[in-house]
Amino acid sequence: MDYRKYRPAKLLEKFVECYFVWEVESDKPLRIESPPNGLCSLVFNFQDTYHVSNHKYEKRKVPNCFMTGQALSNYTLHINGKISVMGIAFKPAAIYNFYKLSMYELTDERICFSTVQSNPDSEVESWTNMAKSHPERIKILETYLLELIKKTGYGDPAIIDAANEIFYTKGKINVTELLDKVPMSRRNFERRFLEEVGVSPKTYAKIRRFGYTCSLMAGNRDINLMDVLYKGGYYDQSHFIKDFKYFSGRTPRKYAKTNVELANYVDRISLVERRLQEGI
Repeated sequence: MDYRKYRPAKLLEKFVECYFVWEVESDKPLRIESPPNGLCSLVFNFQDTYHVSNHKYEKRKVPNCFMTGQALSNYTLHINGKISVMGIAFKPAAIYNFYKLSMYELTDERICFSTVQSNPDSEVESWTNMAKSHPERIKILETYLLELIKKTGYGDPAIIDAANEIFYTKGKINVTELLDKVPMSRRNFERRFLEEVGVSPKTYAKIRRFGYTCSLMAGNRDINLMDVLYKGGYYDQSHFIKDFKYFSGRTPRKYAKTNVELANYVDRISLVERRLQEGI
């Protein structure tokens, strides 16, 4: 099992966290768990179909090419056979900015990409299918986004910047103080944030903080939970435990011992520092 990330071009950094490639081949069923991470995505799968379970669905078939909105809790991927996945991890307000989709309708969903795209633009799916390698596919996606950013811009800059600030600070931010800096009424800001991100600002901060906290624990069954609590930005143990029970249904200690996150399976997780223009 192999998982890699690639950095986007500088012009896209405000909207794209990374491109990713994930290769899995197994002769027995696998369950891969993931906490909500505050990112949305466009995903392509070039091999066997897999399924997803979350608080809304049980083993629902995933389309071969789909978009995801915010996840409100941990979800599980059910894999049997071989998958070869690549995609774009979008920052919180990027999909709305590019496609003007009401993001609250995408919350905890995986919707077929062809249903949200106009026919000319949806050719990107055909282009990626015809490509012979993941690096070639990622270059196609980057070219597509660089062209798309010239023609679109549906998002409100204040919403984009506020959502990104929550993301960059890993949810460890005073949302009330953030709202005070935004050049619009609080009511209007919260309405626009829900439309463009998919959840309220406070909920998004909780999601981002929890996702980051889980990343501190990933792949380490014996981690010191007090260190995780402190680094994750929790002020006391009760809030720490409450968030874990809310998002994962388990206490932090039980989660650390029983989670089946990707980090417990992969042979290598690598972030390619070079940008695509410099070669992969």
